[in-house]
Formats: sequence, structure tokens, C-alpha cells
Amino acid sequence: MLSDIRDFSEKEIRQAVLQKANPKNINKSGKHWKGYIFIGDTLVSKIKIPNNHNRVMKPSKSQYICRDLRLEPNQFNNFVDCNMTGSEYYRYLNSQL
Repeated sequence: MLSDIRDFSEKEIRQAVLQKANPKNINKSGKHWKGYIFIGDTLVSKIKIPNNHNRVMKPSKSQYICRDLRLEPNQFNNFVDCNMTGSEYYRYLNSQL
């Protein structure tokens, strides 16, 4: 499973999470931002938002963000690569409830 997640920079993952997952109630205190993903009034997930660095986030760390987004590794790759839109992501999440 880990080997299926590609290497992305922290900045790439951060941008995808902020733009597509659009987490709410972002807590900006502490080392990492934390946000909450809702569908309607239902809390779906709590997510740690990577910092705005260009360094590569290895699959051993990005697997946790993948899990928090409730995606499979190939879906996570599509999510970050811009092949999956925010509305497609929310349709997928909604189908999982």
C-alpha cells in the first residue's frame, strides 16, 4: 500500500488539501495546522495539513493524510495530481457514508 503512494512535496499536498478538501475550523496554532472535513453537518474526518515546504513528503508520512482523506493510495495520487476535483472528492466521500 505504501509503495502505491507517490512522493509529493509538502506544498503540493497542502495546496490540494486546502483547495479540494476545503477543511473547516482550521486550527493554525502549533507546529501543523489541523482542520475538519464535513459533509453537511456530519464530521467526516480530522486532517493534519502539511506545512508549506518544498521538501518531499515520503509515502511513510503521506499515508496518514491519505487515510484522513479517506482515500485509497491511487485516489490520493489523483487527488494531489489534480486529476480529481474537489467536487469529485466530495461526491466520493458522500458515497462512502
